[in-house]
Amino acid sequence: MHNHRKNPYVAAGLTAFAVIAGALLLFFLLFHAREVFAFLGLLGQILRPIFMGAVIAFLLLPVHRRILAFLLSMTPDKRLEDKRSVKFLNFLAIFFSLLLAIFVLYILLAMVIPQVWQSIVDLVNAIPGYIEQAQGWLRTFLEDNPEIQGAVLSGYESAALSLEQWLNSDILPNLQSVSATLDWLHKEVLPNITGVVSGVSAILLATLLLVKDLLIAIIVSVYLLAMKDTFSAQSKKIVYSVFRTDIADLIVEETRNAYRIMSGFINGKIVDSLIIGVICLVCCNIFKFPYPALLATIVGVTNVIPFFGPFIGAIPCILLIFIIDPIQSVYFALFVLVLQQFDGNILGPKILGDSTGLASFWVLFSILLFGGLFGFGGMVLGVPVFAMFYSAVSRLVRYGLGKRKLPQNTQDYLGKTEPLSKAHLLTEEGTEE
Repeated sequence: MHNHRKNPYVAAGLTAFAVIAGALLLFFLLFHAREVFAFLGLLGQILRPIFMGAVIAFLLLPVHRRILAFLLSMTPDKRLEDKRSVKFLNFLAIFFSLLLAIFVLYILLAMVIPQVWQSIVDLVNAIPGYIEQAQGWLRTFLEDNPEIQGAVLSGYESAALSLEQWLNSDILPNLQSVSATLDWLHKEVLPNITGVVSGVSAILLATLLLVKDLLIAIIVSVYLLAMKDTFSAQSKKIVYSVFRTDIADLIVEETRNAYRIMSGFINGKIVDSLIIGVICLVCCNIFKFPYPALLATIVGVTNVIPFFGPFIGAIPCILLIFIIDPIQSVYFALFVLVLQQFDGNILGPKILGDSTGLASFWVLFSILLFGGLFGFGGMVLGVPVFAMFYSAVSRLVRYGLGKRKLPQNTQDYLGKTEPLSKAHLLTEEGTEE
């Protein structure tokens, strides 16, 4: 009896302690936000290989499951009774999935990079000719429009005068004597060269760190794929130990639904973008567009972004073609429009299906929101992330309506509706009679 009397006081004390601790934590976060964000940034930089490994494991998980299922089906049942045999098959599935991913990536890079490199080299070599062509077009245009010619020439003369003054005041005096030249090189030129060298060194160091993180990420992905069932079981054990059974069931089900949405969208979008890139490469060669490999790469990569992707990729491609042939740029714009319609209405739905379940407005909203917050990565992942949030909110709404015995169909709430509380009471009274 004595213990029962203490329980309310203990609960009240724990509640007060939790409230005070939460208030102190909020105070610390508000007044030390810069230090907190700096610590989070440092923590994210340290754990970057873990995040990269999780992404690699997430992308390889469907392939790993199919290979593992095939290996299990080819193994006798007696061998499967030994757990060591199952672990060995799991390791083989991880090895083959990594080997397949590396092989596919190598084939794609071997096909794309040489052509893209050659396109860039040809473009750089052709730039002087394009500049002369643009100058000739501008000269002809100005001759036909004397008013515009006067305005352009006045601006040109002003720029030339400024350049001449800069040369006479800053450059030439420093070159008149050896001592002046050496002093100028020491004070003005060398610091800039040092900045360039330090920038190149920083880029080289960042590249080496990225390679190191990729190697660690591959090792992390192997561990995650090997221990995914253990991690899943441990996570569910924690959830069921903290929440009520019905709430824990809801959390586990929503987690599975979130994985289905994310994996279906990302893997489907990668396959869809690869197909669109191949189609673009073939059609660019058929229609004789310049730099077909470069155009197909830009269109295929930007197609990963939902909704805006084809247009984002089309703009630089159209400008690139416009420099060479303005008429062909119009044809390419029409081709991209047809390709986008084919992808949005035929190919995309066939591959992705209804993986997100979002209306077009929410797709647009999620791309703008997450793209503005997180850049390119936000534009790519914004749709599946928002779809997971939308699915969880929808399920909670349906759960609340079902608990109150109210209609769950959105159509029942269109237009002017009667007070549902009265209708609910009348229904209960009719049921009682």
